[in-house]
Amino acid sequence: MLNNHPNVQQRLTDEPIGWLTTVSAAGKPSTAPVWFYLEDDGTLTVYSKDPSVRVVNLTDNDQVTLHLEGDGHGGAIVVLNGTAVIDKSMRPVTSHPAFLAKYQTYLDSFGMSAQDFTQGYPTPIRMTITTVRG
Repeated sequence: MLNNHPNVQQRLTDEPIGWLTTVSAAGKPSTAPVWFYLEDDGTLTVYSKDPSVRVVNLTDNDQVTLHLEGDGHGGAIVVLNGTAVIDKSMRPVTSHPAFLAKYQTYLDSFGMSAQDFTQGYPTPIRMTITTVRG
């Protein structure tokens, strides 16, 4: 999916924050900033608080979007549409060295260890990208 979008692939690798929108069973969208990691297979990994609105929404509706920050002038917009599932087969963040490497500076600045992050964000979410705009 991302092979035709090298700029998007690079931004997903480099940028720390994405805005994930989930939708409730009643159709109400909810958007929140998330940390994410682009896996080798092109899916995105997010770890979530639980309970959280996004976890509740994903149990009823797997349709999601993730967008990245623009350039502040209406350009460089990236919107990814797809599906997401709570994937209990995924390893915890303490066993995901690439995710930790991407966010170690942020964890350090917040005074958090990998274990602290795992306790606060225990629920692994896997997003499969279906369309890319940007």
